Formats: sequence, structure tokens, C-alpha cells
Amino acid sequence: MKQTPLYKNKKFLLILIVLFGIILRLAFFTGMTISDPLAYSKAANDINIGKGIDPASTLTLSTRLGIVYATAFSYRIFGINDFSSVSFTLLTSIGSIILIYYFGKLLFDENIGLTAAFLLSFFPLDVVYSTQLVSDIPSAFFMSLGVYVFLYSEIKNKTNYWSYLLSGLLIGIGYLIRESALLIALFFVAYILYKRKLKFQYFMVPLGVLIVIMLEMLVFMNLTGDPFFRFTTSQDYLKEASALHNYFGRLDFPIGLLHYPWMFLTNELLSAFYIFASFAALYFLMQRKKKTYTLLLWLIPLLIYLSFGSGSLTKYVPFRAVDRYTMIFTIPAILLLALFLKTNKFIEKKKLMTFSIGILMLSSIFAAYLHDNRNQLGRLRELSAEILAFQKPIYIDERSLLALNYISGFKNSADLRQYPDDMSKISDSYVIINAEMIRNLKEANPAIILPKETEKIPSSWQLIKETGTKEKISIYEAR
Repeated sequence: MKQTPLYKNKKFLLILIVLFGIILRLAFFTGMTISDPLAYSKAANDINIGKGIDPASTLTLSTRLGIVYATAFSYRIFGINDFSSVSFTLLTSIGSIILIYYFGKLLFDENIGLTAAFLLSFFPLDVVYSTQLVSDIPSAFFMSLGVYVFLYSEIKNKTNYWSYLLSGLLIGIGYLIRESALLIALFFVAYILYKRKLKFQYFMVPLGVLIVIMLEMLVFMNLTGDPFFRFTTSQDYLKEASALHNYFGRLDFPIGLLHYPWMFLTNELLSAFYIFASFAALYFLMQRKKKTYTLLLWLIPLLIYLSFGSGSLTKYVPFRAVDRYTMIFTIPAILLLALFLKTNKFIEKKKLMTFSIGILMLSSIFAAYLHDNRNQLGRLRELSAEILAFQKPIYIDERSLLALNYISGFKNSADLRQYPDDMSKISDSYVIINAEMIRNLKEANPAIILPKETEKIPSSWQLIKETGTKEKISIYEAR
């Protein structure tokens, strides 16, 4: 029996693509960044040391049990470090490359699946966020895996109720990681309307999601005494944050309606792919390619809702225009692009497919390189040993405090304190002015009022160390 050459073996090619994706992600390794990841990390450590979830918290981040418990589990195995913090995100990013191959194989053929997997392996949005402690990639992976199980059952004519239940359970896990996974309900509604049939098995999907939500409510009942803690906390926080940021600029008409299209044209992590993917979607709609309708029913409703829908159930609160939020429809967008590149007659005749993919790959790697958010805690790490060795109280901004606790593995014994409202009477203490962190804190919360001493240093404070040329970290001793 004649063996298939390795270069023609689909599974071998998939392995090479996965390895390429891993190499790229490690080459652009980000690690711990400021803001949300620090909050997830602290929540994960609190779980490990038995603190649970703070019921007085106003943040929605600590209520995302999927990402918090996955990170806590990673910390128990690997300790607290940058790799263990992002390992779950990285694994699901690599898993998405494999998953999109099977999507392509299921809906079209193996060649389309391989092309889509290769495109996703260097998709800059995925490459950049795959080594950050964020919830978007893991949530999108489990949500998409739930869709795959559902479509596999449909296409293979599986009448097993358990497969549809599994689909719902996987989507429920996606919800545990991030609430936006539930937006996939729009796909199922569109799919049922398009097919014009409602099988009894379909009800197993929402049942699976409901089972996960009920289990989550039991956990919150045990942790906080309130089974609806996640819902009330996240909704309240969303309303406060949206009002604080003027509804993220999304209510300005007509500019607010164009935020996502504008982002597709200008965001370096999206534009190269989404300009072509938009042409591909339009092309298939005009050509009435029924094989693509399943993907279009996934992509279009979710994009429309993300652009114009509300994140709150009680008040119209539009979503922020953030690049990583689009990960809920990354898989259908890239599958449509892969199909377009492989089947468009003009591209095949002119031998432009290889050239087009090559241009996409080079521009993607360049975009990932330019997106310089790596080593954000670098300068603070350099000073951490010295700062944490101080035997007096240390006054510092909120984010730098979280960062120092993380850098020490949440095991430092230093007396770290947030800035008080009035710092003029501080004495026998140290004060850290982290200019970059303070700037980011003000951008995240424009209403925040920091002590005037953070800008106008009192003459009684003695500068004992300073690092950096721009947005310096300065250490003062207040005597």
C-alpha cells in the first residue's frame, strides 16, 4: 500500500501549522499586563488562599469564575508567574487553530480547514492577546466548540440528545469565562429561522447553558450568600462605567454607529484581515453560496449586536469598540476568508492566493511587533526587591500596588498602602510615583481624583531613586 507523502498528509500539515502558531505566540510573549489581568490574578490567588470572592467588590472581573478558577489551578501547578498567568489563554488560542481546521473540514473540506488554521495561526489579534490574562480568547474557544458540536450533530444527522446537551454545556463554560458568549444565542435563532424547523433536540442546548448557570449560582450562594451576585454586580458596574466614560462615545450620532467599521479599517490588529473578510462575506452573499450561510448567520448577527446592541438588560448601554471583543466571530470571519482565497476564480487564475496569504502573514507579524504592550511591568520589577524591602509604610497608586503584590507572588510583607486623599501630612514613609501607571489609571477612570502631591512634589520629600527617561518611576522618602 502506497503511503501518502508527509507534505500531503493533512494531519502532519496541521501539526506544522500549530507549531508555527506556538512559535509566533512565544516570540511575541506578553505576560502580565496592567488593569484587568492584575484583577484576575488577584482573584485567582484569593481563591487559592481561601479568601473566596469579596462580596463588597464592585468589579465584574472577579465574578468570571471560569477564568478565575482556571488561573487559580494554573497557579497551584506552576506557581505565580507570567507563564502560569497566561497558560489557559495560550492553550485555548492554540486549541482554536485546531478547532477552525475541523470547522473547515466539516463545512467544506480539509484544504479549507488547513488554510483557515494557517490564517488563524498568524492572525495578529489572536497572536497578541494569546499570551495575556484575558477572558476573550478562552470564552470564544468554548463558545465556538459548542457551535461545532451542534453543527456536527446537524450535518451528521445525529439524533443523540447528549450531543446537543454537550453543545449547551460548552457554551455555558464560555459564559463562565465571559458573559459575551451568550450572544451566540443570536446564531441559533437565525439558524432556526433559516432552516424553518425546530427540533426537540434544540432545547437541549439552552438546557445545557442553564445547568452551568445554576451551578454558578450555587457557587456564588456559597461564596457570597447571593446566588445572583454576578448578575447584579456586573450590571451595576457596567452602568457606572458607561456613564463615567460617556457611554464609551457610542451615543454620538452618527459617529457612534461607525465605531466598529472604523476600527476594522484602522486597527492594526484587525484591518488586514477584516477588510478582506468583509469583501469575502459580501461576495458570498451576492453569489448566494448556501454553503456559507451558516457562517454568515454566525458572523453578521453578532457583529450587528456588538455594534448596536446593549450590554445591559435594564438600560441601553452600548458595548465599547474594543478589538478583542470581536473574537466571538473570529472563526466564521477567517473561515469565510479562507474559502474566498481557495475558491475565487480570479485569485486562482492569477496565482494570487500564495501572494495574498504571504502579504497577510508579513503584515500580521509586523502588526504584532508594532503592538508594543510587552514587558509592561519591567521597570517596576527592577525596583520591586528594593521597594518591598522597605521597613516603613509605602504609599503607591492602586495599580502599582496590585502589580507589586503580583510580582512578589502575593507573599510580600511590605506595608503597601494606596494614596490617601491628603498626602501632605505623610511622614516617616516612602512614596512611589509611577507616572505611567498613574496616567493609565486616569485614562481608565477620568473621574478619579489623585492627591495633588503626585504632581507637585512637596519640598520635604527626598528623592532617593528614579528610573526611566519617560514617565519615570520615582521613589521619595517623606520624613
